[in-house]
Amino acid sequence: MAATFGIDFGTTNSLITVIRKNAATSQFEPFSFFEDNFLPHPSVVWYQGGQPIVGRAARDRLTTLRLGVIDDIVRSPKMFLGSSFGIPVGGITRSAADVVGDVLKHLRKHAKSSGHEDNEFASAVITIPIHMSGPARAELREAALKAGIHIHQFVHEPLAALYGYLRPRPDFRQELARLEGRLVLVFDWGGGTLDLTLCQLRKGVLTQVMNEGDQEVGGDKFDLRLRQLIRQKHEACYPSADWSRLKPQVDARLLTVCEDTKILLSSRKSWKVFIPDFFLAANDESTLAVTITAMEFETAVEDLVRNGLDRIAKLLDTAGVPHGAIEYCLATGGMVSMPAIQRGLLDIFGMSGLRLVPNASSVISEGAAWIAHDRNGLRLAKPLELLNADNTYVEIIPAGTNLPTEGGAIEKRIDAYCVDPSDGLAKIQIARPTWPGRHSQSDQRVPYTHLCVPVDTTKRLFTDRLS
Repeated sequence: MAATFGIDFGTTNSLITVIRKNAATSQFEPFSFFEDNFLPHPSVVWYQGGQPIVGRAARDRLTTLRLGVIDDIVRSPKMFLGSSFGIPVGGITRSAADVVGDVLKHLRKHAKSSGHEDNEFASAVITIPIHMSGPARAELREAALKAGIHIHQFVHEPLAALYGYLRPRPDFRQELARLEGRLVLVFDWGGGTLDLTLCQLRKGVLTQVMNEGDQEVGGDKFDLRLRQLIRQKHEACYPSADWSRLKPQVDARLLTVCEDTKILLSSRKSWKVFIPDFFLAANDESTLAVTITAMEFETAVEDLVRNGLDRIAKLLDTAGVPHGAIEYCLATGGMVSMPAIQRGLLDIFGMSGLRLVPNASSVISEGAAWIAHDRNGLRLAKPLELLNADNTYVEIIPAGTNLPTEGGAIEKRIDAYCVDPSDGLAKIQIARPTWPGRHSQSDQRVPYTHLCVPVDTTKRLFTDRLS
Protein backbone atom coordinates (compact mmCIF):
# COMPACT_ATOMS: atom_id res chain seq x y z
CA MET A 1 0.00 0.00 0.00
CA ALA A 2 1.51 3.29 -1.07
CA ALA A 3 -0.22 5.39 1.57
CA THR A 4 2.04 6.38 4.45
CA PHE A 5 0.01 8.88 6.45
CA GLY A 6 -3.49 10.00 7.34
CA ILE A 7 -5.23 13.35 6.90
CA ASP A 8 -8.27 14.59 8.76
CA PHE A 9 -9.40 17.45 6.52
CA GLY A 10 -12.09 18.95 8.70
CA THR A 11 -14.62 21.75 8.44
CA THR A 12 -13.06 23.58 11.38
CA ASN A 13 -9.58 22.06 11.79
CA SER A 14 -7.26 19.77 9.86
CA LEU A 15 -4.42 17.48 10.88
CA ILE A 16 -1.80 15.07 9.50
CA THR A 17 -0.78 11.92 11.41
CA VAL A 18 1.88 9.34 10.57
CA ILE A 19 2.56 5.95 12.18
CA ARG A 20 6.19 5.51 13.22
CA LYS A 21 8.19 3.07 15.33
CA ASN A 22 9.15 4.08 18.84
CA ALA A 23 12.90 3.43 19.11
CA ALA A 24 12.66 2.73 22.84
CA THR A 25 9.80 0.23 22.72
CA SER A 26 9.99 -0.95 19.08
CA GLN A 27 6.23 -0.45 18.97
CA PHE A 28 4.43 1.45 16.25
CA GLU A 29 2.53 4.52 17.44
CA PRO A 30 0.82 7.57 15.90
CA PHE A 31 2.50 10.96 15.69
CA SER A 32 0.34 13.98 14.85
CA PHE A 33 1.70 17.24 13.44
CA PHE A 34 -0.02 19.81 15.62
CA GLU A 35 0.66 23.52 15.57
CA ASP A 36 3.09 24.89 18.14
CA ASN A 37 0.25 25.20 20.69
CA PHE A 38 -0.52 21.46 20.37
CA LEU A 39 -3.78 22.17 18.54
CA PRO A 40 -4.83 21.15 15.00
CA HIS A 41 -4.51 23.60 12.14
CA PRO A 42 -7.61 25.79 11.57
CA SER A 43 -9.09 25.20 8.10
CA VAL A 44 -8.85 28.90 7.25
CA VAL A 45 -7.03 30.63 4.37
CA TRP A 46 -6.22 34.34 4.32
CA TYR A 47 -5.15 35.75 0.95
CA GLN A 48 -2.90 38.61 1.96
CA GLY A 49 -1.87 40.43 -1.17
CA GLY A 50 -2.87 37.35 -3.13
CA GLN A 51 -0.56 35.07 -1.13
CA PRO A 52 -2.18 32.37 1.03
CA ILE A 53 -1.66 32.37 4.79
CA VAL A 54 -3.16 29.25 6.35
CA GLY A 55 -4.02 28.13 9.86
CA ARG A 56 -4.11 30.05 13.11
CA ALA A 57 -2.61 33.22 11.66
CA ALA A 58 -5.52 33.33 9.21
CA ARG A 59 -8.13 32.38 11.82
CA ASP A 60 -7.00 35.16 14.16
CA ARG A 61 -7.95 37.68 11.46
CA LEU A 62 -11.60 36.61 11.47
CA THR A 63 -14.18 39.04 12.80
CA THR A 64 -17.17 36.72 12.41
CA LEU A 65 -17.95 33.07 13.13
CA ARG A 66 -19.87 32.45 9.93
CA LEU A 67 -18.52 29.99 7.38
CA GLY A 68 -17.50 30.78 3.82
CA VAL A 69 -15.87 33.92 2.42
CA ILE A 70 -15.25 36.88 4.71
CA ASP A 71 -13.46 39.66 2.80
CA ASP A 72 -10.10 38.12 1.83
CA ILE A 73 -10.48 35.08 4.12
CA VAL A 74 -12.05 31.68 3.39
CA ARG A 75 -13.24 29.76 6.45
CA SER A 76 -14.04 26.07 5.96
CA PRO A 77 -13.26 25.76 2.22
CA LYS A 78 -14.39 22.14 2.47
CA MET A 79 -18.00 23.34 2.15
CA PHE A 80 -17.33 24.58 -1.41
CA LEU A 81 -16.09 21.25 -2.77
CA GLY A 82 -18.27 19.90 -5.56
CA SER A 83 -19.87 23.26 -6.30
CA SER A 84 -19.84 24.57 -9.86
CA PHE A 85 -19.32 28.12 -8.61
CA GLY A 86 -15.98 29.75 -7.96
CA ILE A 87 -14.94 31.40 -4.70
CA PRO A 88 -14.52 35.19 -5.05
CA VAL A 89 -11.86 36.09 -2.49
CA GLY A 90 -9.12 38.69 -2.41
CA GLY A 91 -10.24 40.18 -5.72
CA ILE A 92 -9.85 36.86 -7.56
CA THR A 93 -12.31 34.07 -8.25
CA ARG A 94 -10.63 30.85 -7.19
CA SER A 95 -11.77 27.25 -7.50
CA ALA A 96 -12.48 25.21 -4.38
CA ALA A 97 -9.64 22.91 -5.43
CA ASP A 98 -7.23 25.86 -5.34
CA VAL A 99 -8.26 27.00 -1.86
CA VAL A 100 -8.39 23.48 -0.40
CA GLY A 101 -5.07 22.81 -2.10
CA ASP A 102 -3.57 25.73 -0.17
CA VAL A 103 -4.73 24.17 3.12
CA LEU A 104 -3.24 20.79 2.19
CA LYS A 105 0.01 22.42 1.05
CA HIS A 106 0.28 24.08 4.45
CA LEU A 107 -0.29 20.79 6.27
CA ARG A 108 2.25 18.96 4.12
CA LYS A 109 4.87 21.70 4.42
CA HIS A 110 4.46 21.80 8.20
CA ALA A 111 4.81 18.02 8.47
CA LYS A 112 7.93 17.93 6.28
CA SER A 113 9.56 20.71 8.31
CA SER A 114 8.92 18.97 11.64
CA GLY A 115 11.91 16.65 11.51
CA HIS A 116 10.45 14.35 8.86
CA GLU A 117 12.24 15.65 5.76
CA ASP A 118 12.88 12.05 4.66
CA ASN A 119 9.13 11.49 4.25
CA GLU A 120 7.70 13.15 1.15
CA PHE A 121 4.12 12.88 2.46
CA ALA A 122 3.07 12.18 -1.10
CA SER A 123 0.35 9.54 -0.60
CA ALA A 124 -2.42 9.56 1.98
CA VAL A 125 -5.60 8.07 3.34
CA ILE A 126 -7.92 11.05 3.85
CA THR A 127 -11.13 11.18 5.85
CA ILE A 128 -14.38 12.55 4.44
CA PRO A 129 -17.96 13.08 5.69
CA ILE A 130 -20.41 10.27 5.04
CA HIS A 131 -22.54 12.32 2.65
CA MET A 132 -19.72 13.84 0.56
CA SER A 133 -20.82 13.74 -3.09
CA GLY A 134 -18.91 12.23 -6.00
CA PRO A 135 -18.06 15.65 -7.52
CA ALA A 136 -16.82 16.85 -4.12
CA ARG A 137 -14.56 13.81 -3.79
CA ALA A 138 -13.21 14.35 -7.28
CA GLU A 139 -12.42 17.99 -6.52
CA LEU A 140 -10.76 16.98 -3.24
CA ARG A 141 -8.50 14.63 -5.23
CA GLU A 142 -7.66 17.53 -7.54
CA ALA A 143 -6.87 19.76 -4.56
CA ALA A 144 -4.61 17.12 -3.05
CA LEU A 145 -2.70 16.76 -6.33
CA LYS A 146 -2.16 20.53 -6.37
CA ALA A 147 -0.54 20.07 -2.95
CA GLY A 148 1.64 17.20 -4.17
CA ILE A 149 -0.45 14.52 -2.43
CA HIS A 150 -1.99 11.43 -4.02
CA ILE A 151 -5.14 10.25 -2.24
CA HIS A 152 -4.73 6.50 -1.99
CA GLN A 153 -8.25 6.07 -0.66
CA PHE A 154 -11.01 7.84 1.21
CA VAL A 155 -12.41 6.65 4.53
CA HIS A 156 -15.47 7.98 6.32
CA GLU A 157 -14.75 10.03 9.44
CA PRO A 158 -16.78 7.91 11.92
CA LEU A 159 -15.04 4.70 10.86
CA ALA A 160 -11.66 6.42 11.13
CA ALA A 161 -12.55 7.59 14.65
CA LEU A 162 -13.62 4.10 15.74
CA TYR A 163 -10.54 2.45 14.21
CA GLY A 164 -8.30 5.13 15.73
CA TYR A 165 -9.82 4.34 19.13
CA LEU A 166 -9.59 0.54 18.84
CA ARG A 167 -6.28 0.05 17.03
CA PRO A 168 -3.82 1.17 19.77
CA ARG A 169 -5.32 -1.27 22.29
CA PRO A 170 -2.93 -4.11 23.20
CA ASP A 171 -5.89 -6.51 22.92
CA PHE A 172 -7.01 -5.07 19.57
CA ARG A 173 -7.68 -8.44 17.88
CA GLN A 174 -9.51 -9.84 20.90
CA GLU A 175 -11.64 -6.69 21.12
CA LEU A 176 -12.64 -7.02 17.46
CA ALA A 177 -13.68 -10.60 18.11
CA ARG A 178 -15.68 -9.53 21.18
CA LEU A 179 -17.50 -6.83 19.21
CA GLU A 180 -18.54 -9.20 16.40
CA GLY A 181 -22.17 -8.50 15.49
CA ARG A 182 -22.54 -5.75 18.10
CA LEU A 183 -23.53 -2.12 17.59
CA VAL A 184 -21.39 0.91 18.48
CA LEU A 185 -22.58 4.52 18.23
CA VAL A 186 -19.92 7.02 17.15
CA PHE A 187 -20.93 10.43 18.55
CA ASP A 188 -18.75 13.14 16.98
CA TRP A 189 -19.55 16.67 18.21
CA GLY A 190 -17.12 19.07 16.59
CA GLY A 191 -16.76 22.74 15.83
CA GLY A 192 -18.94 22.70 12.72
CA THR A 193 -21.39 19.81 13.06
CA LEU A 194 -22.67 17.00 15.24
CA ASP A 195 -22.44 13.64 13.45
CA LEU A 196 -23.81 10.35 14.77
CA THR A 197 -23.06 7.03 13.10
CA LEU A 198 -24.32 3.60 14.08
CA CYS A 199 -21.59 1.04 13.32
CA GLN A 200 -21.50 -2.75 13.43
CA LEU A 201 -18.68 -5.27 13.20
CA ARG A 202 -19.61 -7.98 10.70
CA LYS A 203 -17.16 -10.83 10.05
CA GLY A 204 -14.29 -8.66 11.21
CA VAL A 205 -15.28 -5.71 9.02
CA LEU A 206 -16.45 -2.37 10.47
CA THR A 207 -19.61 -1.28 8.68
CA GLN A 208 -21.84 1.81 8.86
CA VAL A 209 -25.48 1.02 9.52
CA MET A 210 -27.12 4.44 9.76
CA ASN A 211 -26.17 8.05 10.38
CA GLU A 212 -27.64 11.35 11.55
CA GLY A 213 -26.23 14.89 11.53
CA ASP A 214 -26.95 18.43 12.69
CA GLN A 215 -25.15 21.59 11.57
CA GLU A 216 -27.16 23.84 13.91
CA VAL A 217 -25.46 22.73 17.13
CA GLY A 218 -21.79 22.82 16.13
CA GLY A 219 -19.20 24.29 18.46
CA ASP A 220 -19.23 27.61 16.61
CA LYS A 221 -22.85 28.11 17.74
CA PHE A 222 -21.66 27.80 21.35
CA ASP A 223 -19.05 30.50 20.66
CA LEU A 224 -21.79 32.84 19.45
CA ARG A 225 -23.83 32.25 22.62
CA LEU A 226 -20.76 32.97 24.74
CA ARG A 227 -20.16 36.17 22.84
CA GLN A 228 -23.75 37.26 23.54
CA LEU A 229 -23.33 36.39 27.22
CA ILE A 230 -20.14 38.47 27.47
CA ARG A 231 -21.90 41.42 25.89
CA GLN A 232 -24.90 41.13 28.22
CA LYS A 233 -22.74 41.01 31.33
CA HIS A 234 -20.62 43.96 30.19
CA GLU A 235 -23.70 46.05 29.38
CA ALA A 236 -25.07 45.30 32.85
CA CYS A 237 -22.03 47.10 34.28
CA TYR A 238 -21.72 49.73 31.56
CA PRO A 239 -25.19 50.44 30.09
CA SER A 240 -23.83 53.21 27.88
CA ALA A 241 -21.23 50.96 26.18
CA ASP A 242 -21.36 51.46 22.41
CA TRP A 243 -20.65 48.16 20.65
CA SER A 244 -20.63 49.92 17.29
CA ARG A 245 -17.47 51.82 18.29
CA LEU A 246 -14.74 49.21 18.67
CA LYS A 247 -11.00 49.46 18.16
CA PRO A 248 -9.75 47.93 14.86
CA GLN A 249 -9.44 44.13 14.87
CA VAL A 250 -10.66 43.72 18.47
CA ASP A 251 -13.77 41.90 17.27
CA ALA A 252 -11.49 39.22 15.85
CA ARG A 253 -9.70 39.04 19.20
CA LEU A 254 -13.04 38.58 20.98
CA LEU A 255 -13.95 35.62 18.78
CA THR A 256 -10.63 33.96 19.55
CA VAL A 257 -11.14 34.66 23.26
CA CYS A 258 -14.66 33.15 23.10
CA GLU A 259 -13.38 29.90 21.63
CA ASP A 260 -10.56 29.71 24.18
CA THR A 261 -12.93 30.56 27.06
CA LYS A 262 -15.36 27.85 25.96
CA ILE A 263 -12.55 25.30 26.18
CA LEU A 264 -11.28 26.60 29.53
CA LEU A 265 -14.75 26.48 31.13
CA SER A 266 -14.79 22.72 30.56
CA SER A 267 -12.19 22.37 33.34
CA ARG A 268 -12.68 25.56 35.39
CA LYS A 269 -15.56 26.99 37.42
CA SER A 270 -15.05 30.47 35.97
CA TRP A 271 -12.84 32.50 33.65
CA LYS A 272 -12.20 36.21 33.29
CA VAL A 273 -12.40 37.65 29.78
CA PHE A 274 -10.07 40.65 29.62
CA ILE A 275 -9.37 42.68 26.46
CA PRO A 276 -7.82 46.13 27.03
CA ASP A 277 -8.51 48.97 24.57
CA PHE A 278 -11.61 47.22 23.26
CA PHE A 279 -13.94 50.21 22.94
CA LEU A 280 -13.30 53.64 21.48
CA ALA A 281 -13.84 55.22 24.89
CA ALA A 282 -11.91 56.79 27.72
CA ASN A 283 -10.83 55.42 31.08
CA ASP A 284 -12.24 52.09 32.33
CA GLU A 285 -14.99 51.98 29.72
CA SER A 286 -12.41 51.22 27.01
CA THR A 287 -11.67 47.81 28.56
CA LEU A 288 -13.74 44.65 28.18
CA ALA A 289 -13.49 42.79 31.48
CA VAL A 290 -16.13 40.15 32.30
CA THR A 291 -16.04 37.05 34.48
CA ILE A 292 -18.02 34.12 33.08
CA THR A 293 -18.89 31.12 35.24
CA ALA A 294 -19.29 27.61 33.88
CA MET A 295 -22.85 27.56 35.21
CA GLU A 296 -23.74 30.78 33.35
CA PHE A 297 -22.33 29.36 30.13
CA GLU A 298 -24.20 26.07 30.52
CA THR A 299 -27.45 27.96 31.06
CA ALA A 300 -26.85 30.03 27.92
CA VAL A 301 -26.37 26.93 25.75
CA GLU A 302 -28.82 24.57 27.47
CA ASP A 303 -31.07 24.28 24.41
CA LEU A 304 -28.12 23.53 22.09
CA VAL A 305 -26.97 20.71 24.36
CA ARG A 306 -30.50 19.30 24.61
CA ASN A 307 -31.07 19.45 20.84
CA GLY A 308 -27.79 17.66 20.18
CA LEU A 309 -28.45 14.88 22.66
CA ASP A 310 -31.98 14.42 21.30
CA ARG A 311 -30.39 13.37 18.00
CA ILE A 312 -29.38 10.09 19.64
CA ALA A 313 -32.99 9.03 20.24
CA LYS A 314 -33.95 10.10 16.73
CA LEU A 315 -31.21 7.96 15.15
CA LEU A 316 -32.02 4.90 17.24
CA ASP A 317 -35.76 5.28 16.60
CA THR A 318 -35.15 5.48 12.85
CA ALA A 319 -32.92 2.41 12.97
CA GLY A 320 -35.39 0.54 15.18
CA VAL A 321 -32.66 -0.12 17.75
CA PRO A 322 -33.27 0.10 21.53
CA HIS A 323 -30.71 1.82 23.75
CA GLY A 324 -29.88 -1.51 25.35
CA ALA A 325 -28.66 -2.92 22.03
CA ILE A 326 -25.78 -0.41 21.87
CA GLU A 327 -22.54 -1.94 23.14
CA TYR A 328 -21.18 1.52 23.85
CA CYS A 329 -21.17 5.11 22.63
CA LEU A 330 -17.78 6.39 21.45
CA ALA A 331 -17.84 10.14 22.11
CA THR A 332 -15.33 12.28 20.25
CA GLY A 333 -14.97 15.83 18.96
CA GLY A 334 -13.97 18.95 20.83
CA MET A 335 -17.42 19.59 22.33
CA VAL A 336 -17.61 16.33 24.31
CA SER A 337 -15.18 17.78 26.85
CA MET A 338 -18.00 20.07 28.02
CA PRO A 339 -19.34 18.74 31.36
CA ALA A 340 -23.00 19.32 30.43
CA ILE A 341 -22.62 17.15 27.33
CA GLN A 342 -20.78 14.44 29.26
CA ARG A 343 -23.53 14.40 31.91
CA GLY A 344 -26.16 14.07 29.19
CA LEU A 345 -24.34 11.14 27.59
CA LEU A 346 -23.92 9.46 30.97
CA ASP A 347 -27.66 9.80 31.61
CA ILE A 348 -28.35 8.02 28.32
CA PHE A 349 -25.68 5.30 28.26
CA GLY A 350 -24.41 5.04 31.84
CA MET A 351 -20.79 4.68 32.93
CA SER A 352 -20.33 1.26 31.32
CA GLY A 353 -21.84 2.33 28.00
CA LEU A 354 -19.83 5.51 27.38
CA ARG A 355 -16.29 5.82 26.01
CA LEU A 356 -14.80 9.32 26.06
CA VAL A 357 -11.92 9.67 23.61
CA PRO A 358 -8.97 11.36 25.36
CA ASN A 359 -7.32 12.32 22.06
CA ALA A 360 -10.47 13.77 20.49
CA SER A 361 -8.62 16.34 18.37
CA SER A 362 -6.46 13.72 16.65
CA VAL A 363 -8.33 10.38 16.78
CA ILE A 364 -9.77 10.73 13.26
CA SER A 365 -6.42 11.48 11.62
CA GLU A 366 -4.84 8.72 13.74
CA GLY A 367 -7.47 6.29 12.48
CA ALA A 368 -6.69 7.23 8.88
CA ALA A 369 -2.96 6.79 9.57
CA TRP A 370 -3.53 3.35 11.14
CA ILE A 371 -5.65 2.30 8.15
CA ALA A 372 -2.79 3.36 5.87
CA HIS A 373 -0.20 1.59 8.02
CA ASP A 374 -2.21 -1.65 8.32
CA ARG A 375 -2.94 -1.65 4.58
CA ASN A 376 -6.64 -2.01 5.23
CA GLY A 377 -8.78 -1.76 2.15
CA LEU A 378 -12.44 -0.78 2.06
CA ARG A 379 -15.24 -3.16 1.17
CA LEU A 380 -18.77 -2.50 0.02
CA ALA A 381 -20.97 -2.93 3.10
CA LYS A 382 -24.25 -3.18 1.16
CA PRO A 383 -24.83 -4.49 -2.37
CA LEU A 384 -25.68 -2.22 -5.26
CA GLU A 385 -28.99 -3.29 -6.80
CA LEU A 386 -31.05 -2.48 -9.86
CA LEU A 387 -34.82 -1.99 -9.57
CA ASN A 388 -36.80 -4.09 -12.04
CA ALA A 389 -40.13 -3.10 -13.55
CA ASP A 390 -41.86 -5.66 -11.30
CA ASN A 391 -40.47 -3.87 -8.21
CA THR A 392 -37.91 -6.56 -7.44
CA TYR A 393 -34.22 -5.84 -6.93
CA VAL A 394 -31.36 -7.48 -8.83
CA GLU A 395 -27.89 -7.47 -7.31
CA ILE A 396 -25.28 -5.76 -9.49
CA ILE A 397 -22.25 -5.53 -7.20
CA PRO A 398 -22.32 -7.78 -4.12
CA ALA A 399 -21.58 -6.74 -0.56
CA GLY A 400 -18.00 -7.44 0.45
CA THR A 401 -16.57 -6.32 -2.88
CA ASN A 402 -13.16 -4.69 -2.41
CA LEU A 403 -13.42 -1.02 -3.34
CA PRO A 404 -10.76 0.33 -5.71
CA THR A 405 -7.97 2.62 -4.57
CA GLU A 406 -6.48 5.53 -6.52
CA GLY A 407 -6.70 4.97 -10.27
CA GLY A 408 -8.88 1.87 -9.94
CA ALA A 409 -12.48 1.19 -10.95
CA ILE A 410 -15.10 -1.53 -10.74
CA GLU A 411 -16.62 -2.49 -14.09
CA LYS A 412 -19.79 -4.54 -14.33
CA ARG A 413 -21.65 -5.29 -17.56
CA ILE A 414 -25.41 -5.70 -17.40
CA ASP A 415 -27.60 -6.80 -20.31
CA ALA A 416 -31.34 -6.22 -20.02
CA TYR A 417 -34.43 -5.42 -22.03
CA CYS A 418 -37.36 -3.08 -21.59
CA VAL A 419 -40.59 -2.18 -23.30
CA ASP A 420 -39.69 0.76 -25.53
CA PRO A 421 -40.33 4.09 -23.80
CA SER A 422 -41.68 6.87 -25.97
CA ASP A 423 -38.47 8.90 -25.71
CA GLY A 424 -36.13 5.97 -26.41
CA LEU A 425 -34.60 6.09 -22.93
CA ALA A 426 -34.80 3.44 -20.23
CA LYS A 427 -35.13 4.81 -16.70
CA ILE A 428 -32.99 2.86 -14.24
CA GLN A 429 -32.81 3.18 -10.46
CA ILE A 430 -29.74 1.99 -8.55
CA ALA A 431 -30.38 1.40 -4.83
CA ARG A 432 -28.95 -0.21 -1.70
CA PRO A 433 -30.54 -1.95 1.31
CA THR A 434 -30.98 0.02 4.51
CA TRP A 435 -29.20 -2.50 6.75
CA PRO A 436 -25.99 -4.44 5.99
CA GLY A 437 -26.64 -8.16 5.76
CA ARG A 438 -30.39 -7.69 5.37
CA HIS A 439 -31.55 -7.40 1.79
CA SER A 440 -34.63 -9.51 1.19
CA GLN A 441 -37.02 -8.21 -1.46
CA SER A 442 -39.36 -6.78 1.20
CA ASP A 443 -36.66 -4.71 2.94
CA GLN A 444 -36.63 -0.96 2.43
CA ARG A 445 -34.09 0.42 -0.07
CA VAL A 446 -32.25 3.73 -0.27
CA PRO A 447 -31.89 5.06 -3.85
CA TYR A 448 -28.34 5.89 -4.96
CA THR A 449 -29.08 7.41 -8.34
CA HIS A 450 -31.40 7.39 -11.35
CA LEU A 451 -29.99 6.80 -14.83
CA CYS A 452 -31.37 7.36 -18.31
CA VAL A 453 -29.90 4.84 -20.76
CA PRO A 454 -30.59 4.90 -24.52
CA VAL A 455 -32.03 1.64 -25.84
CA ASP A 456 -30.42 -0.13 -28.79
CA THR A 457 -33.03 0.46 -31.47
CA THR A 458 -31.40 -2.10 -33.80
CA LYS A 459 -32.36 -4.99 -31.49
CA ARG A 460 -35.72 -6.74 -31.43
CA LEU A 461 -38.24 -6.06 -28.67
CA PHE A 462 -37.81 -8.07 -25.45
CA THR A 463 -34.18 -8.91 -26.19
CA ASP A 464 -31.06 -7.41 -24.62
CA ARG A 465 -31.50 -3.83 -25.79
CA LEU A 466 -29.66 -2.26 -22.84
CA SER A 467 -26.02 -2.75 -21.87
